[in-house]
Amino acid sequence: MMVGLSAGIVAGCLELEREVSCGDGWWDPQHEECDPRDDSHLDECRKRGWKRDATCDPVTCELRASEEDCAMCGDGVASHTEECDGEDLRGTTCSAGVGLPTCRSDCTLDHSMCPPVCGDDIVSGAEECEPTASCATDDDCPLGTVCYQAFGQCVAVGENFAPNLNCGAYNNEAIGVDKPYTSGTIDRCTSECLFGRNDCGFCGDGVLDPSYKDLVFPTGELIEFPSEKCDGNHVADQQQLVNYCAPLCPSDSPNNGDVVVLCDFECNAGCSGFAPPDNIAPGPDAFGCCLAKGSPCPKFDTEGVPDFPCCSWLENPNWLADEKCVIQETGAIPVVFVCP
Repeated sequence: MMVGLSAGIVAGCLELEREVSCGDGWWDPQHEECDPRDDSHLDECRKRGWKRDATCDPVTCELRASEEDCAMCGDGVASHTEECDGEDLRGTTCSAGVGLPTCRSDCTLDHSMCPPVCGDDIVSGAEECEPTASCATDDDCPLGTVCYQAFGQCVAVGENFAPNLNCGAYNNEAIGVDKPYTSGTIDRCTSECLFGRNDCGFCGDGVLDPSYKDLVFPTGELIEFPSEKCDGNHVADQQQLVNYCAPLCPSDSPNNGDVVVLCDFECNAGCSGFAPPDNIAPGPDAFGCCLAKGSPCPKFDTEGVPDFPCCSWLENPNWLADEKCVIQETGAIPVVFVCP
């Protein structure tokens, strides 16, 4: 009787359908690629040449061991979207055919130590840009530069990570001038892989610069820039200043031939001449009208000598108080007193 009952119970058992039971700690190879609580899958990335643990999807129990899953910057294996990793450069060489680029810590290639080849779309060496290379966002630019979308090119980074177009941020080694630019902004990339210096200059440094040649957009050809007419308080040609001051410093009678009248001035933005005053109504005193060194002394009421102080008096208050003049060194008699 008991035997028959047992047989009946066994015959009545149902075979349940097996399915994924992810996370139960038991890997069922028939229905699961892995189980997150079972460590047998951890070496799958290493078996394929990478150096990190593989992972298991906690919901589907699918193995995550693809190139995208296993690749890790710094593991020495260049894979997935990495340009390089450690010494693995994916076979990349410098475009000149000599030397190798280096790999940055973010697994991007650094060509800065490569011999520059203008036109290879790689900014390296002394190059500032590549005329055919372009950028859409800052992510397209190497370290220390940002994308200036008006040019579509990477430029030096400025304050608050804004594009820095000031010429002073760029060198002038190409023209052999041993001082920084002080004015202007760069132009687009030239065929010489340097930004155009069409608007760059040295105006404002207080030094009169002679003419020089600099490269311009688009050809990168060296063209001659004229010498400065003034810079700071320096003037290249005093007669030009005399001509500028004449309408600002009128006198009641014609000046005698030895009188030289000067005045205050400001250079224009390019140091190519004098900036016109906003208003000429205030009169000579407002413009600092004065008599240049060697002009007849104004304190003797000599005919043809306007009633302006000597320029040197304005620079030396004691001389102004004394109305100091000196004897003209001609040896002539009678002696002539002139502005010091």
